[in-house]
Amino acid sequence: MSSVPDSKPEDDEVRKAIDIVSQAFTDKDYGTALTLLKPLADAGIGEALGMLGLAYKVGAGVEPDGIKAVELLQKAVELGDALAAHNLALLYQFGMPNVEQNAKASQRYHQLAQEMGADLEEFE
Repeated sequence: MSSVPDSKPEDDEVRKAIDIVSQAFTDKDYGTALTLLKPLADAGIGEALGMLGLAYKVGAGVEPDGIKAVELLQKAVELGDALAAHNLALLYQFGMPNVEQNAKASQRYHQLAQEMGADLEEFE
């Protein structure tokens, strides 16, 4: 008997969808990425909310919107997305229209990302 817990089929489907969305963003195929991402975000999947928040932060297929980015990234953090915490730290570090730089918030989210186990080596 395996000691690895069985994953639910829906978890596997979500993982596959997130991987497809990630590749679509990498390929700059924003239409496909957003079409697949929005239902996942609407379903409250933290990683999807984080990815959508990042899209609003950088303007990937949508108009940049700091307020929307913060809202989505905060929801993602609440759902356990460590990368969203990292992206919030950067958003507050550098600011953007409608979101002022905030060193305290940046430090808080950077610390939270580390505590949540964000694997950021690929971004360094």
